[in-house]
Amino acid sequence: MTQKSTIVYTHTDEAPALATQSLLPIVQAFARHADIDVKTSDISLSG
Repeated sequence: MTQKSTIVYTHTDEAPALATQSLLPIVQAFARHADIDVKTSDISLSG
């Protein structure tokens, strides 16, 4: 049996945060159909 793949999607607090947040639902939709888990991680310096 194969192990399920996981994508780690990182959140940031810099200027590209809006683009990062708006792309997440798209990534989740594609990943759901491919049976891939999407986990979020906060890598910001303030977090």
